[in-house]
Amino acid sequence: MQKQQPFEMKKKSPQSAIHENLRTLCLIRLIPLMGMFYGAYYLLGEGATHLHWDFIFALLGSFILMVAITWLRSLRSSVISQREFFAHLAADIGIYTLLMFNTGGAANPFISYLLVPVTIAAITLPAVLTWITGFICLGAYSTLLFWYIPLPIIAPEHSHHSAGLNPHLVGMWMNFVVSAALIAYFVNKMARTINEQEKTLNRQKERQLEDEQLLAVATLAASAAHELGTPLNTMKLVLADLEPPPGAMAADIDILRNQIDRCQATLKKLSGTARSYSIKDQGEISAQTYFDQLFENWLVMRPDVNARITLNGTENTATIFHQGLTASLYNLLNNAADASAKVDIGVDWNNREATITIRDYGAGISTSITGDKPLESDKPSGMGLGLFLTRSILARHGGTITLTTHSDGGTQARVVIPLRASHD
Repeated sequence: MQKQQPFEMKKKSPQSAIHENLRTLCLIRLIPLMGMFYGAYYLLGEGATHLHWDFIFALLGSFILMVAITWLRSLRSSVISQREFFAHLAADIGIYTLLMFNTGGAANPFISYLLVPVTIAAITLPAVLTWITGFICLGAYSTLLFWYIPLPIIAPEHSHHSAGLNPHLVGMWMNFVVSAALIAYFVNKMARTINEQEKTLNRQKERQLEDEQLLAVATLAASAAHELGTPLNTMKLVLADLEPPPGAMAADIDILRNQIDRCQATLKKLSGTARSYSIKDQGEISAQTYFDQLFENWLVMRPDVNARITLNGTENTATIFHQGLTASLYNLLNNAADASAKVDIGVDWNNREATITIRDYGAGISTSITGDKPLESDKPSGMGLGLFLTRSILARHGGTITLTTHSDGGTQARVVIPLRASHD
């Protein structure tokens, strides 16, 4: 039967977002463009013939051409970098500054449009490019205070008792400086906050989907444990009623009894682990004691393994090692023991974390086995749940696991578990 793929939400990639931002920039450009044409119509009607109208209309034509080229660029699937997007904003600032230079400079009421590129940069670009955009706009505004073609029809009246720059223009410039700084800092900060919140929500959604998978696995495990209890008890009773057979059959029956006892012990351990999750108050144990007991018990269960174990702890660290962590480590140890009779194990810890390295000498793990999904296994009889549950349980306790193929052959698992230093 074909395996059904889980439902996945379609997410907008970063590249599709920046393409959409570029198209939005084109639409924003249409607003000042219409204002410029209306301003030109108004000034021509008022007789402002001293302006360089050939150059002004050439700039307006260039602006229209730039809008068209940018729109076509946004429709192409090639990568648009943040620097390229910044270049589009810089081109807008350049053309707009030249238009302001030819139409009254800083006295032109449309000079405040220079805040728009700063706002767009604060929302779409990183902080460094945002501040560069702000300084470019500030430089353009400051230049237009001194160098421009006068336009008396829009210039504010000068005070007869003032010398130097007009106070009205200086006030407009100071307002621009403060507004640009506030936009560059606070709007960019808010944009980063929104981006982080979106990432957090995506992680929570992924965590919820994984929890649903774990709940389904736990439900099946509880059902299987309940259903397996009865046939195991029946087989044990049947074997107990059998007459001791002669010869080699007696050894086979002893093997069957031992395997049934092992299955029952595993089911009891499963139910005990489930109960331990509801216990809130668990005692602390030192890392040295925990790992000594962990490997001692595992070697009793796997006497067929030639294990070389190295423990290296430099801190007297104590923490709560949950039963789920123990089961996860046993699963990794058993996987290594199933792969080869020789296993190398190294444990290092300090007052912050413990690092467990488990290396076998088998054929190596398949590159398709990641443990991110259940039902992935490279064993003939494996169900693929072990690695998935191990990774999930470790993640819930702040741990990580990395599986790699060792350069000299075999698989190496590296587990990192956070620890908490004991307080006297």
